Amino acid sequence: MTGPTAPPGVGSPVRPPAMPQRTAAPVLPLHADRPAPDPRDDRRAVRAAVRSRRRAEADELRSFRSVRRHRLVALAVGVVAVLLVGLPLLLAFGPVFPPRTIAVSGASGSVAREVRTALQGQLGRPVALVGEQDVAEALRRVPAVERFTLVRRPPSTLEVAVVPRTPVLQQRTAQGWAVLDAARVRIRTAASDVPGLPVLTPASGAGRPAFASAVAAVQALADGGPAVKTVRAASADDVVLVLDGGLTVRWGGAEGGAGKAEALRAALRRAARGASEVDVSSPGVVLTR
Repeated sequence: MTGPTAPPGVGSPVRPPAMPQRTAAPVLPLHADRPAPDPRDDRRAVRAAVRSRRRAEADELRSFRSVRRHRLVALAVGVVAVLLVGLPLLLAFGPVFPPRTIAVSGASGSVAREVRTALQGQLGRPVALVGEQDVAEALRRVPAVERFTLVRRPPSTLEVAVVPRTPVLQQRTAQGWAVLDAARVRIRTAASDVPGLPVLTPASGAGRPAFASAVAAVQALADGGPAVKTVRAASADDVVLVLDGGLTVRWGGAEGGAGKAEALRAALRRAARGASEVDVSSPGVVLTR
């Protein structure tokens, strides 16, 4: 006989309910939706990288050559500039090229020799540093020079173009015969009188106006007029000339010189024999004695 049935849960072991079984999902490859890479793509990428690298290297090489070319051009320009500017300066100012030759133009004979002698002190200085003031100071010892022009000819030639003074009158002094120009500058002193140069007599006035009138009379007769032997200028308005033949000419003042010279030439062509004096001191009036 069986006993009463035990209620569930009493006297019998209790088993836990079974856990549900999970089925693992299949492992799919990463990016399974993309196709596998083509090896040819890798080769194309490599070739592209090589080409890019070569282009970069070529660009760098061109840039380097351009920079080097520009530097060479700049260096060449600098060298040319130094030669064009520095060489003349070196020739002009360098101590290697001082004046060695002094050339004198416009004068010859004793005047040229005196100019060269006066400028000997400029030898040894750079040509460009020899100024007109230096030459003028040196030529003060050469009274025969009225004015000059300085021409520098590098590397070693100093040329001086001079304008000599023109002798107009001569006058006897204690030192000899003084040769004078129109400004009464003593050009030189000669031991004897200079042939063909009018003599200013001692009776002439010592003032500048009287001397200027004497010079004006001589210069008016210089072109085609009779040769003048002596000149006496007691004052500016009292000039008397003595011609080579001994004829005395009362000239008067300095005004109207050209007309007086023409009147004198006409009078000499028509003068009577034995006339010893011609007076042209009054404009338009000619008197002979």
